[in-house]
Amino acid sequence: MAEVGFGIGSNIGDKVANVRAALARLFGGREVRFAAASAIYRTEPWGFADQDWFANACAVGDTALRPEELLAFTQSVEQDLGRRPSFRWGPRLIDIDLLYYEGVEMATERLVLPHSALFARAFALKPLAEIRPDLVLGGRPVAAAAAALDGAPLERLAPPWSPAD
Repeated sequence: MAEVGFGIGSNIGDKVANVRAALARLFGGREVRFAAASAIYRTEPWGFADQDWFANACAVGDTALRPEELLAFTQSVEQDLGRRPSFRWGPRLIDIDLLYYEGVEMATERLVLPHSALFARAFALKPLAEIRPDLVLGGRPVAAAAAALDGAPLERLAPPWSPAD
């Protein structure tokens, strides 16, 4: 088993409900065992600014799936929840990013671990630091990197999701 981290976001429809549905699906089967989830935050769009705000959260769990299998699983969850193709960084019903996979550093055409933009994205880094403050990725402490992004606006929308929800 390896610990894995996810970033989940939505900016279409009932954003908080979409994030919760993604978490329920990610941790509802045998693929990933739940460990922790952050609160859900209102965040500004990143990459393409001319769109509605996002609801974002992070979660961690344990899996026996290999990184590529886990990526395929997260993409199937997105499709099951109704994600449709869009342009890069455009509006989306649900987006699930694989932020890290314990002990793995890799870069392929389909998957980069740890996530290549994690340390530039307050909407992922701060919620991840909330639940894994001692995590170090690529030699960089997550909590210190999140603190350095202290001015980035995040507004708490909802408490952390749990499997009992």
